[in-house]
Amino acid sequence: MRLSFLQGFNQSLSSMLRIQEQSFNTQNQISTGKRIGTPADDPVGAAKLIQLDQEQSQLEQFEKNISFVESRLEIEEVRLSSVNDLLIRVKELTLQAANGTNAFSERKSIAAELGTRLEELVSIANSTDANGEYIFAGFKGGTQPFVQNSAGDYVYQGDEGQRKVTVANGTAIAISDSGRRIFEDIPSAQNTFYTTTNSAAAVVSSQRVVNQASYDASYPLDYEITFTGPATFDVNDENGVPILVAQPYTSGNPITFNGVEVTISGTPVAGDDFYVESSGKQSMITSLQNLVEGLNTLTDTPADKVVLDQLIDDSLTNFAAAESSLGQVWAEVGARLNTAESVKALHEGVGLLNQELISDIRDLDYAEAISRLSQETFVLEAAQQTFSRVSSLSLFNFLR
Repeated sequence: MRLSFLQGFNQSLSSMLRIQEQSFNTQNQISTGKRIGTPADDPVGAAKLIQLDQEQSQLEQFEKNISFVESRLEIEEVRLSSVNDLLIRVKELTLQAANGTNAFSERKSIAAELGTRLEELVSIANSTDANGEYIFAGFKGGTQPFVQNSAGDYVYQGDEGQRKVTVANGTAIAISDSGRRIFEDIPSAQNTFYTTTNSAAAVVSSQRVVNQASYDASYPLDYEITFTGPATFDVNDENGVPILVAQPYTSGNPITFNGVEVTISGTPVAGDDFYVESSGKQSMITSLQNLVEGLNTLTDTPADKVVLDQLIDDSLTNFAAAESSLGQVWAEVGARLNTAESVKALHEGVGLLNQELISDIRDLDYAEAISRLSQETFVLEAAQQTFSRVSSLSLFNFLR
């Protein structure tokens, strides 16, 4: 096969340029310290790097989530610890009040500190995190969970939702607990009740069980107090059976039936309903309120002494139940923190492994690269010399 001078010239030039490009790429790798500068350098390795980078980004987000989870749960843990300490002190004061040698004035002094503890308990129940969200409001982080109504009772305004944060693929950790579960759903020493209403003109100013035996006899029936006008009302049980009919109403006077006493204040209109709903649970806030009220109002008469003794016994039982319920939630919070710590350690291990793989694929072997650059430089110089000789070949040089 015959080769023209132009073909030989082009082949030499192409060879020299190719080697020069290889040498330039090697020099660029040495200057950056990376073996793969573009996907063309190693398509398979570049694809693996993209996958590993995505995994690393996901791990970094998971680690941020875990930091938030730990922060939120640590705040809740501190608050639960405060409630536990508070309950311990409340039980101590209750036992002091049970001392039969205490006079009414001394019990009022104990009630004063219990009142302070009540304010502290409500404050803890309405705690917020660093973002200003209420910890114990369920999904309603922007709603204050415990609000005092016109009757002086603290009503839960949150929901029973439990917020969760994803910390790994398929793993989410709860960062909150419902205030209803922690503070409200406490088994009560005695059957009790709560009230609700559709009235806009009157409120329940007080409510209590005045005859436990009578109330227990009809428990768990619910009742409805229905106003037929501003001065009369009926009481029916949940089955529609009349308990009281066409009774006169005076604002602030107690309405008593089947062992319960409900005091309504205001001027209701016809159609206003007040619902008396039975319950076997009582919030720790209500238990503490009842104890404070009893110590402040029950005197040294024999009749009041009997009521006081029962109140103290019931209060101690309720506070013990509150401690038990609180301890269960507290243990769950600790378990979640342990889970977060374990997942965090796992992510750190996977992250280190990924970094090693990324380094193996992306980083340059300097010894190999320098050796390759020396070889490419030698070959380039040889190609340049060859090109110089080829480019000088001409028929006219032989005719001189």
